[in-house]
Amino acid sequence: MTAINRLRLAEHCHHAGSAGAIGAGLLACALVAGVGSLLPAKRELEQARLALVEAQQRAQAPKPEKPVQTVEEQLASFYEHFPDREQAPHLLEQVYAAAGDFGLEVRRGDYAVADDRRAGLISYQVLVPLSGQYTQIRGFVDQVLRSVPTLAVDELGFARQGISHSRLDAQVRLNLYMARM
Repeated sequence: MTAINRLRLAEHCHHAGSAGAIGAGLLACALVAGVGSLLPAKRELEQARLALVEAQQRAQAPKPEKPVQTVEEQLASFYEHFPDREQAPHLLEQVYAAAGDFGLEVRRGDYAVADDRRAGLISYQVLVPLSGQYTQIRGFVDQVLRSVPTLAVDELGFARQGISHSRLDAQVRLNLYMARM
């Protein structure tokens, strides 16, 4: 910067006064803030563009084709998910162990076996009478359904001796589905 230019700048600053100096300071702050917010936004925009290009490339990439299964293969795959009859005692032990885990009082259960030849499944119907707090019974049902995936709750009934009693008597009817092998 030459001496003449410095002299002109000083003269302009003197004429602008304190209001001009404040305005120039605010203008400088606005420039810094604008650049400070635009640069990260520009980086985010570039990242979004790259992600879009990658997603478009993935969408256009050839997908591996799954082999077409026959109806018999689909049925066989379906039945593979069911345990066989020999596992029934072990799975029922898991049911009663879950009741013990939640501190529930289990009375004698009733069992019935139904063989549905058309569906290709055997159903062990179990009526489990329980006594305990609602949260214990709820936890028991949740745990049993998570630990035995081929188990279904058919019926769940509650009874309380009186409104002041916190213990419930529950009747839980379960169906354990097994493969006919």
